[in-house]
Amino acid sequence: MFNWIQNHTRLEYITELEPFDFSSVTEQERIRRMEPQEQPAEMTALAQYFIAASAWLTENMSITIPMRNEEAAKRVLEEVSPHFNKVLQYTAADRGSGMVLQKLKPASKALFLAASTSALPLMEDLYRHHDIGVWDAGKRSIVNYTVNRAELEPCEGPEIEKLQALLHKLYLEPPGENFGLDPLGWRFEDSLKDSLMLRFLAGFAPHLTLAVDSGTMEVISIHLSQEEFSRPVLLCSGWPKPPRRNGDYLYLDLGRKLVYVVDLSKQAKLETWADLHEEARVYHILPDGDFARFNHLTAEPKPAGVGLFFDTHTIGRMLETINRELKSF
Repeated sequence: MFNWIQNHTRLEYITELEPFDFSSVTEQERIRRMEPQEQPAEMTALAQYFIAASAWLTENMSITIPMRNEEAAKRVLEEVSPHFNKVLQYTAADRGSGMVLQKLKPASKALFLAASTSALPLMEDLYRHHDIGVWDAGKRSIVNYTVNRAELEPCEGPEIEKLQALLHKLYLEPPGENFGLDPLGWRFEDSLKDSLMLRFLAGFAPHLTLAVDSGTMEVISIHLSQEEFSRPVLLCSGWPKPPRRNGDYLYLDLGRKLVYVVDLSKQAKLETWADLHEEARVYHILPDGDFARFNHLTAEPKPAGVGLFFDTHTIGRMLETINRELKSF
């Protein structure tokens, strides 16, 4: 039973979180809308693969496809994008170039429903029912299982292999990127090893991981990646350091080389985070610096227009720390 699931999970010990890269959020993302294309007369396997969610699940589906490989991008432009009324091309510093497809054409939906390419059985297996309401199930307890690809029966056939090769070029060709699919109607049981879609994905993805709801045993997502799935473990040395004072200024270590700086001489007692003085700022520790040597007078402030979001626990902890420091100020 379950010999197709690895009996171990790779742990990755982290001594320090990656520094926050402000350039990735300040870099202008270039987006342009393509002119409408002529209605295609046929439905190819590649098109049926990408259109399935829009045709079966919801007309509001938005499909994002990376476009780094020139050959694969040309195929998408010829076979897939003409089926959509709204096509956006983007270029971003952190994501490279890609395409967003929205608003499937009615004529293309009719073509999809009438076609039977090599992709159709795959998509029928991926979406075993069409009720996307289960995607809004609220908070879940997730367990990740790594698939032992060698234990799966290959999914073979000339057309299948062509589609696998093209998807590998789009998503996983170096430098590649991780991506996922959201199945419907999948339960984590031993018979899942016979899934046509799972076997298909195992034919071109170096690593597969299933995210499973531990309560319902429902497979929530399928994660495809170049590297083996690993569970990050942040060591104590990587945790935010205790707050420290520099004259009138309180330094709060946020991790990722970010520091919240509060001038206690201007700060009143806090009831909510909205009471924080307007001059409180987030600073970036210099690449070769650390929190122990941090000084806001020589540090780089957070760029204007970039917002940071904190969870309730973090906000509560900072409120408590600032109020405690104010008592002894």
